[in-house]
Amino acid sequence: MSVKERITVTIDSEIAAQIKELAGEQSTSSVVERALRELLTRQHDARTRLRALAAAHERRDPEGHARLRAHIRRQLDLGEEEA
Repeated sequence: MSVKERITVTIDSEIAAQIKELAGEQSTSSVVERALRELLTRQHDARTRLRALAAAHERRDPEGHARLRAHIRRQLDLGEEEA
């Protein structure tokens, strides 16, 4: 069993109403937790896929990959360090 931590979150009243409606007999906390868990999983999976694509691109075209990384860093104003 996981340890639960109580937090306070302020959200738009329309979203709160939709969550309460969706929750029905469940707790609103369980609905929000499930939605956040799904979001975090999707983000993790997307990062994993992007890293795999970047690694494949780097293997196929190391120079092009370096140029692309430098361009992205300039666009994000991250400087010249490794991302």
